[in-house]
Amino acid sequence: MVNLGLNQGMQPIAGYNYGARQYSRVRSVYLITAAWATLVMIFGFIVCEFFPGLTVSAFTNDPALKEIATRGIRIMNCAFPIIGFQMVGTNLFQSLGMVNKSIFLSLTRQLLFLVPAIYLLPLGWGLDGIWYSYPVSDTLASIITAILLIGLLRKLNRMKDGDDPTLLGSTI
Repeated sequence: MVNLGLNQGMQPIAGYNYGARQYSRVRSVYLITAAWATLVMIFGFIVCEFFPGLTVSAFTNDPALKEIATRGIRIMNCAFPIIGFQMVGTNLFQSLGMVNKSIFLSLTRQLLFLVPAIYLLPLGWGLDGIWYSYPVSDTLASIITAILLIGLLRKLNRMKDGDDPTLLGSTI
């Protein structure tokens, strides 16, 4: 939820500065937001890794379920530290009017990678396969986001404030 708030705060700033052809500000707001989102996700990782029982206790008191969920939450959240920049990167593409890339990146994490992983990984790993499907999906989505972001940030670095934004491939 905190990262969604960070994204919603970044979006108008990035969009406005992109429209104003202030590309250095677009880069800055992305980097600052991605850094904060990453810190939030690292905090979430630490809580889930070192205090999983506390997290699980908010939902159940059943000892057997707590044991299963404690193991699961540790596995599921092992990719948390890399999700922050992925979420912000997806939102950055949306902010810049690169709708196709934004939609694609949104779909990678929750649909294109997670759904097949949930079906395939349990075939070899049972219940753990379901838990591992989350970090696998998050990691693959983050890799694709990183590839697209590197290309975008390289273009933004080459552009001077005031340059024509069509060089980025935006439809705005």
